[in-house]
Amino acid sequence: MTLPASVHRTWQSVELLIAFHKNKRQQRRGTPFLWRPKDAMARLLAKPDDQEAFVNLKAEGDSEDVQIKFHPEKIVIRRDQILGWSGIIVDNDFVRVKVDNIWVHIKSDGSVTVENDAETTYLEGDGSIIKVSPDTEIMVSGDGSRMSRRTEHQIDAFTEDGFVSRKK
Repeated sequence: MTLPASVHRTWQSVELLIAFHKNKRQQRRGTPFLWRPKDAMARLLAKPDDQEAFVNLKAEGDSEDVQIKFHPEKIVIRRDQILGWSGIIVDNDFVRVKVDNIWVHIKSDGSVTVENDAETTYLEGDGSIIKVSPDTEIMVSGDGSRMSRRTEHQIDAFTEDGFVSRKK
């Protein structure tokens, strides 16, 4: 089978590893001891701080390797990448993605939160948008019928009844 020209290989091999963060005397190691299970089954017998199971996905070419870490309460996918995504956390109630040092939270109700330095933007399940920064708070209803901007000194709003602007 030949692959189309637009498709290229992104990884070359997968390796299941268990990282032991403590030795037999329960002392923390400087670097975890990595063990490759013979039957490719990982069973964690200690707390996640003491040991963790992960898959090391070897990248093709100049790309960064990807680690998929399996914790009892979440799955963490990470790579050392400056641009693009560098981390994904999958939980029962949300998915968080780190892209270019910006965290994007996707909750189980479909709402999305974007955290960028001091600014946070919320996209609610009903389509409404709220943007909060140190200087301004902006709200837009899901149907676009209401918009407001609040600053330290002024409130401006578009409503179905008209425009309102007031100094505080």
